[in-house]
Amino acid sequence: MSDWKQNLQKTRYVMDVLLIVSFMIISAPQSTGIPLHEWGSLLFVVPFAIHLLLHWDWIKKSARRFLLRSTFKERFSTILNYLLYIMMLLVFVSGFLVSVSLLPALHITISIQDFWSKVHNEFASLIMPVIGVHLALHWRWLVNLTKKMSAKGVAS
Repeated sequence: MSDWKQNLQKTRYVMDVLLIVSFMIISAPQSTGIPLHEWGSLLFVVPFAIHLLLHWDWIKKSARRFLLRSTFKERFSTILNYLLYIMMLLVFVSGFLVSVSLLPALHITISIQDFWSKVHNEFASLIMPVIGVHLALHWRWLVNLTKKMSAKGVAS
């Protein structure tokens, strides 16, 4: 594998680990408190966007491969990934629309509607198992890359 591909793989790996760790932290407002949950969620948009950009080649190819030739696992993974993206957007948008700390600190006042609170709570709960399945589908990649990075770290 060429150096730039290896570096891209390492970058993807590190960013994905940061993404899941930061997601776990902001997904527990009862332990972090609402202000940290909301500000952390705003900051979480950055690693989420970086994750999408780092996997952009897959995103571009996935729709074409879905229609032309793919296994059941590939189709399932594609559907799940697009569903996860939509769910994440719904959680982001609804979360900002029910903000009690972030928006007031930015001097933005909105009327919090029960509809958006329900959307946020339901999708935030539903997104956890979907991320679990997403990780399970990519588990082999995670394990193999962890082994490669650990072996190189020991050899260095």
